[in-house]
Amino acid sequence: MSSVFPELLVGIDVGTTMTKATVVGRDGEEISWGKAPTPWQPVPTGAEADPADLFDAAMRAISAALDAAPEGRVVGVGVTSMAETVVLLGPDGSPATASIAWHDTRGAEEAEELAGELGRDAFAQRTGLPVSSMCTLAKLAWLHRHGAPRLCRALNVADWVLHRLGAEQVAEASLASRTGALSLAERSFWVEALQLAGAPTGLFPPVVSAGQLVGRAKGVVPPRLRGAALASAGHDHLCVAAGSGATKPGQLLDSCGTAEAVVRAVEPLPGPELRRVVEAGLSAGWHTLPGKYALLGGQTLGLVLDRVLALLGVDGGGPLATLDRQAGGVSAGPLRLVQEHPYSDPSIVGIGPGASPAALWSAALDAVSEGAYRLVQNMDSIAGPTEEVVLTGGWVRCAGLRRRKKQMFRQVKWPALAEAGARGAALFGGVAAGLFDGPEAFPQPEEQKED
Repeated sequence: MSSVFPELLVGIDVGTTMTKATVVGRDGEEISWGKAPTPWQPVPTGAEADPADLFDAAMRAISAALDAAPEGRVVGVGVTSMAETVVLLGPDGSPATASIAWHDTRGAEEAEELAGELGRDAFAQRTGLPVSSMCTLAKLAWLHRHGAPRLCRALNVADWVLHRLGAEQVAEASLASRTGALSLAERSFWVEALQLAGAPTGLFPPVVSAGQLVGRAKGVVPPRLRGAALASAGHDHLCVAAGSGATKPGQLLDSCGTAEAVVRAVEPLPGPELRRVVEAGLSAGWHTLPGKYALLGGQTLGLVLDRVLALLGVDGGGPLATLDRQAGGVSAGPLRLVQEHPYSDPSIVGIGPGASPAALWSAALDAVSEGAYRLVQNMDSIAGPTEEVVLTGGWVRCAGLRRRKKQMFRQVKWPALAEAGARGAALFGGVAAGLFDGPEAFPQPEEQKED
């Protein structure tokens, strides 16, 4: 590792479970890291967060990463985040209400009403999404029905953190694509849909691309950030794809985190093809790669596996590694984890005489691996055969999961990255700072060496 880093980049990744930050050199090497829990408050329908707490978590992660970094000038900052969750601002520019988690069930009834008003097929052809409570639009309709205060602006979480750092109010295209309110072809917000949701037509700010310079850090920020170029790095899964090198034709990102996402870059699709994408159980929207759409499929990999571990009384770390080794030589037998759809709660069936913790863990790994395989098959039906799978995310460290991926796919690569999302965000900050022309110029990571 080089001992001198005259120019540094900072990336922030506001994820569902953790908020991470990393300091990166212009050669793409991760230098230091920081993290803080993403501060959700549980509610009966799921979770919500105070927008000020979301920003504070980002600041704690940044400060920890900078404290561990060598001397050097921070020239660029990029921020990526989970999608669908937004920060809603009132007339005075401050948050007007709590931010509802993307997985919160509020908005389910309103989503059905929007589907009736707008038409499911018309919605899919315009937005690349199914109508569901996950869409920001449905949450806005729920808030309107339940007496929300006057709303003047909606910012996706990454764009909110950037705004607090000193950026203009913007809507990065890949995050905007997940709101259910963006007309993809026009890259503009759908007035009729916003009106039906009871939202002002100017609620979302202008659409920008990932890596676009949107301001410079100023105000109450860590001193080393002041003056740095600011850029949105977009939807976290798509930022990971760009940051881990999963950008070429035929390449697919398999991001194995709290939620698992499979991502492929494609040329922009016409409306009928977008409807076909949705019918295949996938979604589409603008990528963080210039001029490209992203095909996206997902399931609750980490949430499912964490629940199985809790049921088994296994608390990660060494106990998980031991369980993983034990399960390596054990068949699941008749044990199965069954889900009605990729985001539903699983059920355990087939608990026969040979059931054991190792067998249940094998069954859990089988279930999530088979779910991902189905998503990739559906994606291949749209985009053609997958030639290489790039694995990222915390759950890739699970040897049993990696083994199944290698059995399922022809070519598998595992980049040696500690925080692929935060690294990708930092590199998009480098685009804003003029260090890179775009994601195609990002330094490529080395491959992880197997134990």
